[in-house]
Amino acid sequence: MANHLRRQIREAAAAALTGLTTTGSRVFASRARLLQASDLPALRVFCDDEDIENKTMGPVRERKRTLELVVEGCCAANTDADDTLDQIAKEVEIALDNNNSLGVGVKWIEPKKIKAEFMGHGEVLIAVARMQFEAVYYSAKGSPDVAL
Repeated sequence: MANHLRRQIREAAAAALTGLTTTGSRVFASRARLLQASDLPALRVFCDDEDIENKTMGPVRERKRTLELVVEGCCAANTDADDTLDQIAKEVEIALDNNNSLGVGVKWIEPKKIKAEFMGHGEVLIAVARMQFEAVYYSAKGSPDVAL
């Protein structure tokens, strides 16, 4: 049995974002990754809320699923942090626009919100751009691991 589509989407998004100019291979498919100075700049990719709506009725229901995919761009909180976060956001948005289905049946991904903040995290103060994307996909009742 395949993994839940949420996990498939998260892992596919992390793979699509690996190798960007600013963050390189420092892409972590987890919100729980504690970042150290040697990890920066980096991306953390994870899923937040998901709205699920039945599109058909009966024993074989089609469900529209709207997932909040979050990509956190992280860098050292220094005087260049805003420029670095803006560059990371640009690279992430272009990469996801160029790979909109992620190869796992996503119908579309759209950017919805970006919020920048500073966080005390591990051994270093980091600047974080929290980018929220809406990923829409469909599944059937009883098959949350298979996209329609």
